[in-house]
Amino acid sequence: MELEQLKYFIQVAEHGSFSRAAAALAVTQPFLSRQVRRLEVELHRHLFYRHGRGIWLTEDGERFLRTARSVTHQLELATVVSSGAAHELTGRFAFGLTPTLSRTVTVPLVRAFTARFPLARLSIVEDLSRKLHERVLSGQLDAALLHDQAASSQIEVEPVCRLDLHLLTRQGGAMAQRDRVDFAELAGLPMIFPSPPNPLRSLVESQAVSAGVELHVVYDVDGVETILDLVREGYGHTVTSAHVVGGDRRADSLLAIPIASPALVTTLSLARASRHRPSTLHRMALDVLRHVLKRVLAPA
Repeated sequence: MELEQLKYFIQVAEHGSFSRAAAALAVTQPFLSRQVRRLEVELHRHLFYRHGRGIWLTEDGERFLRTARSVTHQLELATVVSSGAAHELTGRFAFGLTPTLSRTVTVPLVRAFTARFPLARLSIVEDLSRKLHERVLSGQLDAALLHDQAASSQIEVEPVCRLDLHLLTRQGGAMAQRDRVDFAELAGLPMIFPSPPNPLRSLVESQAVSAGVELHVVYDVDGVETILDLVREGYGHTVTSAHVVGGDRRADSLLAIPIASPALVTTLSLARASRHRPSTLHRMALDVLRHVLKRVLAPA
């Protein structure tokens, strides 16, 4: 098996056509067909269903496509890193994350990205999860950090870490002396949430239904800073990650109290549009991003 065979296979899979892939590769269609067939013989697997109306990947083909992309990606990165060419990469990498995580992630990410790719440009977008999801699908964002995102044919999802959720309240309020709060106690509290659909709200409401807890939602607010202002002023409480206060659970007039019995846990994942093929800069930027996220979001 040769690297060129993997590249030929990837092109055919991405174009969904031998003729279009051959045109993109500047080779003849019979040559390309022979190369892919040779690969299938070596693997003892059919990678494509062939039909008069076109081709599509078999289940084995879908699995092998992921492997082929990973192998070519790693070889490409090794070449760039060993040659020192990372400092010469240009272009733009657009990344989205929710405001609740921005205080913790943004500065370390900018620092690491700038050091690794001084000639490239990093764009950061803060927004609610559902809007970030839409921007990823439209191609406005190369990647986004989303809560509890399911994979689909349109979006690729890579879990990064799991975070415990906390009750966010104000300093000096009735809950300020608590070291933890049981989930059932949320029933007696005025709550402020983003309007549905919202992944964190859905997680809390799903657990409430399971536990027979009736939540008292007093305000639907689609703005994280506005929610925090309302919590500071004593209009209610919310449920979020402790990173919303920048990693300091007692900073900024806000207090993040762990939720127990049961604990609420959210999975943070990197999401990318399946149909967009990442450039070398994007692939290497994702590696930097993974390293930063695992470092700054790791449990204390």
